[in-house]
Amino acid sequence: MKLISVTLTNLASITQATIDFEQTPLQQSGLFAITGDTGAGKSTLLDAICLALYAKTARLKNDLKNTVAFNGDEIKLNDPRNLLRRGCAQGSAEVLFIGQDNQRYKACWKVARARNKVDGRLKVAEHEIYALADETLIAQKSAAVKCTEQLIGLNFEQFTRAVLLAQHEFSAFLKASSDERAQLLECLTGTDKFSRIGQTIFELHKNKKVELAQLRLSLEAYSLLSDEELNEITIQNKQHHAALEEYKQQQKHIEQQKNWLQTGQAIQSKVQDHTTQLNHVAEQLSTQSAEFELAQLATVVAQISDNRAQAKQLILQHKECTLEHAQLNKEDLTEEIRKKEAQQRDFIAIESQAKATFEQQQPSIIQVRTLDTNRTANKTLLDNAQREVETIQGTLDKTGAEQQALQKNLSDDNAKATQLRDTLNSDPQGMAALPHWQHLSALLLKLEQLATQRTTLSDERQAATQQVTQLAELCAPLTLQVDKQQQHSLQIETQLNALKQEIAQLDYEAIQQRRFALQSGLACKESLRNVDTELTQLQVELDKTRHQQHSLTLQLKDTEQQTELAKQRVALTQDNYSQVQLRASENISALRSALQPGKECVVCGATAHPYGVEHIDEHWQNLLDDFKVQKAQAEQALQQAQTRYTEHLSTLEAANVQLQVTLQQQAQLELKSQQLNTQLNELGEVATLSDEQCHSQITSLQAQLTQYSALSAQQQDTWQQFQHAQTALQAVQTELKNTEQALQQHQHTTQHCNHQLTQLNQDIYDIEQQAQQLFNDEDWWSLFSEQNHQARLSLTVRIEQLQHVEHSLNLLTTSQQNTHNALDVILAQHAEQTQQGVNAQHRVDTLAASALQLDQARALLLPLEQTPEQWQQALQLAVDNAQQQVVEIKSVLATLTHALQEKTLKQANLQRQLSQIDQQTETVEQRFVQWLSQQQQVFPQLDAELIDSILSQDQTHFLALHAQHKQLTTQHDQIQATLAHLQAEYTQHQAHAMTVRSVTELNASLDRLNQQQQATQTLWLECNTLLTQHERNVAQLQEKQTQLSALQADYEHWHLLDKLLGDATGKKLRNIAQTQTLKILLQYANQHLQSLSKRYKLTVIGHSLDIAIIDKDMADEQRSVNTLSGGESFLVSLALALGLASLSSNKVHIGSLFIDEGFGTLDPETLSVALDALDSLQAQGRKVGVISHVSEMTERVATQIQVKKQPGGYSSLTVKG
Repeated sequence: MKLISVTLTNLASITQATIDFEQTPLQQSGLFAITGDTGAGKSTLLDAICLALYAKTARLKNDLKNTVAFNGDEIKLNDPRNLLRRGCAQGSAEVLFIGQDNQRYKACWKVARARNKVDGRLKVAEHEIYALADETLIAQKSAAVKCTEQLIGLNFEQFTRAVLLAQHEFSAFLKASSDERAQLLECLTGTDKFSRIGQTIFELHKNKKVELAQLRLSLEAYSLLSDEELNEITIQNKQHHAALEEYKQQQKHIEQQKNWLQTGQAIQSKVQDHTTQLNHVAEQLSTQSAEFELAQLATVVAQISDNRAQAKQLILQHKECTLEHAQLNKEDLTEEIRKKEAQQRDFIAIESQAKATFEQQQPSIIQVRTLDTNRTANKTLLDNAQREVETIQGTLDKTGAEQQALQKNLSDDNAKATQLRDTLNSDPQGMAALPHWQHLSALLLKLEQLATQRTTLSDERQAATQQVTQLAELCAPLTLQVDKQQQHSLQIETQLNALKQEIAQLDYEAIQQRRFALQSGLACKESLRNVDTELTQLQVELDKTRHQQHSLTLQLKDTEQQTELAKQRVALTQDNYSQVQLRASENISALRSALQPGKECVVCGATAHPYGVEHIDEHWQNLLDDFKVQKAQAEQALQQAQTRYTEHLSTLEAANVQLQVTLQQQAQLELKSQQLNTQLNELGEVATLSDEQCHSQITSLQAQLTQYSALSAQQQDTWQQFQHAQTALQAVQTELKNTEQALQQHQHTTQHCNHQLTQLNQDIYDIEQQAQQLFNDEDWWSLFSEQNHQARLSLTVRIEQLQHVEHSLNLLTTSQQNTHNALDVILAQHAEQTQQGVNAQHRVDTLAASALQLDQARALLLPLEQTPEQWQQALQLAVDNAQQQVVEIKSVLATLTHALQEKTLKQANLQRQLSQIDQQTETVEQRFVQWLSQQQQVFPQLDAELIDSILSQDQTHFLALHAQHKQLTTQHDQIQATLAHLQAEYTQHQAHAMTVRSVTELNASLDRLNQQQQATQTLWLECNTLLTQHERNVAQLQEKQTQLSALQADYEHWHLLDKLLGDATGKKLRNIAQTQTLKILLQYANQHLQSLSKRYKLTVIGHSLDIAIIDKDMADEQRSVNTLSGGESFLVSLALALGLASLSSNKVHIGSLFIDEGFGTLDPETLSVALDALDSLQAQGRKVGVISHVSEMTERVATQIQVKKQPGGYSSLTVKG
């Protein structure tokens, strides 16, 4: 990834800035500095890069909760929209970069306010990625960040570590303790997940331990029955169950006797009810006989009701036609028609006159239109001519004003030119140096720099002389201290070798294997004992299940017999119901209704018909209902029996399944027992040891392991002491070496400074001679010898002023020539425009006279205020009105003529209708007389007056009476038939007597049985509950034991993990993981350190987090990082920062790096070393940006991006090279 350019608008203190890394001077410079005062906006550039690529910044990523009022908006402190400059309606950051595919892309981040106003609400920020090849949008919004990660190959955290190097953090990293170094390394590399894993292991182990204790405590809550109690309760349960079955049989027999008594009482009650109903129906038939007879006559009269209604309708139609015919005879339309014809003739005459007038005035109308056209054209020409006169006059005024202005400007320019020439002539020496100013300025600047170097070298020579004296006094005591530290280190090394010999006598792996074998043997034996216990419990459960299976088989056979009896009863009741249904079918009822007294039956030929009533449906319906109830009861009993059979069958199947499951469990336990025996035999002699012997040996082995751990800890402590002694020895040796090297270096520095001072004095003399040939002002050279910088600045100002005056004089001369030319052009234009004005005024006068003549001719034909179109419209309106009157009178006349024709047709039609009505009336009366004579033979009392009376009454009343008579007759026959059937049924019921006891006695017996059954039921439930609870406890206890075994194994797993990796703070696993991370980091850092310094190499001390330096110049001597000087520490810190960048970039090529502040605390010597390191860093092909405000660095780095504060609270950017 490589940056091409960065553009930011209205972000923080920067209003508008663009940095193009492909433009001079940044294109040629691999190293550049970003300089500026504190708070000027240097870090805002890095914020803009992060915003454009990832829509967030490193500086605002910490605070996630607190909000702040931002110009009326409540936004979080970590919201990147906080960077929008106050008082601005929009802001943006844009970055052009080269991705991993070597293609160019543009990333844009924009934020704006609503309606593009400063007081508008903040909008949601926009984030977009474009491909520069074709300017296509490839991602936006939330997808833009993912697209950036794919194109660059780094996420935001990796980018901030790989591109924005915080090398100053590694200075603290080098000098930190092991624990602090682990924390810093975790923070720098973003690998805090290992601490969280260690804490999670600790918490899970703690939870498993609590869960195991709770499960063991819950096992104590279960209690089981002894074998004697279990056998006794099982026998009692069977006895109670047999007694319950006996009670059920007795209850069933008593219920059957009660049902027989209740059925007889019900039949007797029905006989009494039907006798009462029969007497009541016969009384109603006798009381309403007269009304029923009149209803029968109404049925007969209904046959002729349509005839009587038709006769009344014909009489009404005859009256209506006669009345309408008389009304038509009174109307007379002939006179009105004659009046309308006279009006028509008058309107036709008016129409002819209006048309003649219209035709006569057409020529005058055409002449007026022609005159109006000419008047309009003449007015247009007159207006144009007047406007032209006004335009020419305005142009003349403008030209005169311009002429006066040019003459005034020419006079002012002449005065200014004279003043500027006087200024130039006042400084002849400056004018002589003006052509050679660039060369002279370079010589003066070089003189100033050489003078500064001469002063610096003098100070360095004096300081080096003092250092030589001081260092010579320090070398002797350091030599004695080195000898003392070597003896102390040798003593600790002897102790360390003795501890190694003691540890070698303890074989750690053999002890661990022996302890594991003993623990496995104990576990196998315990598992075998548990398996034997479970097998015993399974055998008891098998016996119980087989006994339950046998009991359920017997119950199933009994239920099957009851089901068969219920099926037989259903078949019997179904047969009885079908027979009654057949006898009461619709065909039999129809045959019975056709029987007549004295005539033979068509079925049997009998002449006596005891059942020959008209309707007996109710009797048969009652019989059907009774048999249907018996059938339903039988079916219900069958369904209950089948339900019990299904329940018993399901219970039996469940018992069979449970038996199979138990047998499978037994087989599995036997297999497990064989496997455990095999495992135990594989352990060899451990299988022959008792549990006490195994525990004793495990205790002994544990003591040896404890001794091994103690010796290892002591060895580690001794090793630490040895390391500290070696570190102290190396520190003293390094200090002695550094002192000797510093002594030699300062001696060399003194000689070097003397040589350079001689050379500088000669260079200063030569350059002064060249400069004095170009500028020979003796007063100025005297000032330069005393204060060279101030003198150079004053001469620069003096020459710049002369350059400015000369440039102004040249511009003024050019301006005077341009003014002369413009004045000549203005004078020519003024003369031409004056002649154009005279010609335009003449055209205006001619057109005005022509307009007056046209108005006079037009007024003779038509007033000027009236148009020819209005005149023609008035004439046309008169013609249209006359034509409309003629059309309207013709329409009225046609309407009257049509009405006269319709009247004649209606009169003829009404005459025909009267003749037809008379004929129909005669036919209807003949038919009524014929029907009446026929009906009087059957009903002598029937006459015309009675017929009219019956028809005048409500026919619904007669229909209701007829229906009531029919219903009473049918009801009488049905009740009589049902009564005979009930009497026969009661006789049959009494013939099958089941008991001589009363219902009260039967109820008393049933109550006693219920009480005995309830008591037995309570005892049976108690026994059954105890047995069920015992079985449940056995199953649950077995399940809990299984859970305990699984949980115990799980706990041992987490206990081992917690012992190795877990703790409450995650420190243990964090240190292990960071040790590996440190090794990888040092590999990357050494690769960069090799290019920065050939002398040093970083290494890890043992398996710890301690870092040491290998000094290649001292025969690969290993010493502490604390012995490094300031410049050397910077090199190592920079190498570590670059190593972290390589580690974070995940093999992604990084072409642009930014190194933040970290140089302010370095002394001049260390800073020089750091700058040399940065010069070598850019040789790796990377473009490196250094953010700093250290003056020595800004002077050393030629290419700079300067961020300067400006008045008004904003900053400006300048690229200088």
